[in-house]
Amino acid sequence: MASWTSRYRSGEHIAVWNDLRAFGATGVPDHLRDDAEEVARETMHRVSANLDLLVDHLSSAKYAFAHPAEIRHPPSADDLEALAKSETVTGPLPLAVRTCLEIAGSVDLCGDGDPLLPHVRYHTPPLPSGDLYPDPLVLHPGQMLWNQLNSSVGDLSLGCACTDPEEDEQCGFHARGFAFSIAPDEAAKANFSGGSHDIHLPTANPDPQLTGVAVTASISFVEYLRLSFSWGGFPGYSVRPAHVPAPPFLEQLANRLLKF
Repeated sequence: MASWTSRYRSGEHIAVWNDLRAFGATGVPDHLRDDAEEVARETMHRVSANLDLLVDHLSSAKYAFAHPAEIRHPPSADDLEALAKSETVTGPLPLAVRTCLEIAGSVDLCGDGDPLLPHVRYHTPPLPSGDLYPDPLVLHPGQMLWNQLNSSVGDLSLGCACTDPEEDEQCGFHARGFAFSIAPDEAAKANFSGGSHDIHLPTANPDPQLTGVAVTASISFVEYLRLSFSWGGFPGYSVRPAHVPAPPFLEQLANRLLKF
């Protein structure tokens, strides 16, 4: 039987991730782990290349990024250290999430898109013609996971409370789990009061559900990335009202991206 890696490289991107996702909360068996990790690395190298291409083309088109200092960053040494420290508390991160944070890094496509992307607005009022959140792609860096975990659980530099024999109760993470906000939600990306796109930890699911996504009631992390790139980094256009045309620039962007 062909390996997942060989099938993935031959173009079976969706089928292979469906196979991995089917293991659910039990996770990939140990004897298949290396193969699954290679698929995840291959996937996230393609995701990383796509992010670079999107940023390059948007910059060339004079897209007005909302947060110039945060547009695109590969994982730093601090990010990788933060991932390792986080896993001492959370256990192994979901395969797709960890490889994304350690290979693809962070991106922030929030901004003002006139004239190419007229509904993408951060500093300007929304258009009166459509109820549309374009949902520009944002991915937080690994350092954000560690920061959020500290905020939720407590000062982890002092050690997890569960390891303290004088503590009678579990720490917040081990008692309730933890929602890692890997990105703002659609409203927050448009500079309104909003929420976040979350991944609930701990989980062994190699491709866990991403919650808080308005475009669909149920979507995994890899599926969301795939949807985002199919719309040039702005997946909110996938559920645009009938009277709102899709900007031609998005199709041009999407056609340049690697499939994964």
